[in-house]
Amino acid sequence: MRRFWNETVAEVWTKTVRPTPRELAQSTLVVVVSIGILSACVFVFDFSMHELVRLVTHWVAP
Repeated sequence: MRRFWNETVAEVWTKTVRPTPRELAQSTLVVVVSIGILSACVFVFDFSMHELVRLVTHWVAP
């Protein structure tokens, strides 16, 4: 078990690639912009469905 743990720790420290601060900032920006776009799409869809349901229910029961 100790050998496995030591090899695992060694592999994590020697074989992993960590992003530079610039790469990390760029990746973070991509995530924030993607979340913003997705949120806007969900908002538009939700608002449209709300208005559609309101319109249909207004027609059915004035």
